[in-house]
Amino acid sequence: MTTVAEPAATLTGQLLDCDSHLYQDPDVMAEIVGDVGAGFVIELLRGWVGTPADLAARARSAQEIWQVKGISALGSTNAADRLTALDLLGIRAQLLFPNTALRELRVPGPQAQEACRRYNNYALAWTAAANGRARAVCELNMSSAEWALAEAQRVVAAGARGLLLPCAEPPGGVAFAHSTWDPLWALLQEADVPALIHIGSGGLVSSDADDPCMPAREWANAPQLQARFSDMPGAEERLGPWFVVVAHQAAELFLTALVMGGVFERFPQLRVGVIEYGAAWFGPLAERLDRHADLLAKVSEALPLRPSEYLRRNVRVTPFWSEPVDVLVERYGLRESYVFSSDYPHVEGGRRPVEVFTSMAAKVDSRFAAEFFVENARLLFPGLT
Repeated sequence: MTTVAEPAATLTGQLLDCDSHLYQDPDVMAEIVGDVGAGFVIELLRGWVGTPADLAARARSAQEIWQVKGISALGSTNAADRLTALDLLGIRAQLLFPNTALRELRVPGPQAQEACRRYNNYALAWTAAANGRARAVCELNMSSAEWALAEAQRVVAAGARGLLLPCAEPPGGVAFAHSTWDPLWALLQEADVPALIHIGSGGLVSSDADDPCMPAREWANAPQLQARFSDMPGAEERLGPWFVVVAHQAAELFLTALVMGGVFERFPQLRVGVIEYGAAWFGPLAERLDRHADLLAKVSEALPLRPSEYLRRNVRVTPFWSEPVDVLVERYGLRESYVFSSDYPHVEGGRRPVEVFTSMAAKVDSRFAAEFFVENARLLFPGLT
């Protein structure tokens, strides 16, 4: 393989960022989530916002765009400021995910549904204020199919640019591939709205017992595996030494249901993003699905495409900056599926993500930087001009 990559400077201003976060001031977040709550997040923010450290960080945020994190970062809560931040970051457009604890996404019942609806109204208005360049995705609580389908229709009609789904337990008590959900996939396909899951979609081990989690949070019931939260703003996802390593299991179940359940065959233009689960698991999943599909083809009706072909066509995943993307491409292929993410302004995104990913892209070939930072992600940014 050649070690010459397209210079990162030539892509500045074109980058498509598939993972960032939208904060709200604590009182605004409290109003949105209501009685469903947001766990430790609101209290962490209330203890930080307005402190001398917060004010000092905000004062230098434009000059230290990759260094200042959390709610103090430029554009963490304000759409106009986020556009300025994107220009400084060299990013053309960005997907923004909620910075609540996502209880409103996962917990069943009317209170969670109403909180989800309030967040969606906030996200739609915020995205409009950002001229569609900073795209705050909407949420879809799927505990009730009737409610979920109605809410999906509402937000899509109102201009949603992405729909965040839960995957902590079977939606509405059935598989994602069940005919119950075909109207949702049809709606998203027709409207060119990506279906997205994010690491919180599968639940958080730190959440309360009423909040679904896959895998069961009892697997982390040992002192050595418990969450250790930092006082640093933006560090809300430091969930201990166990969770991030296993959280991708929820994403694997989600994708396996879509592929083996024929969803991508019935809805060939469906756009799916699997965000902040890393990517080291993605190639092995594709290999396992291909092997199983080959076996099934000998004893039953086969899908027209191999599972890995559906994944390359319909799915995009965000590697962590700590994962060797060049090695993943060399071992498993699937180069079409890997996309850039900054996690801005969370601390987990690091302070040099563009440089780190550019260095890895250089080890693939001269084309991969443009694919990784721009071309592959277009699947998740339909209509971008």
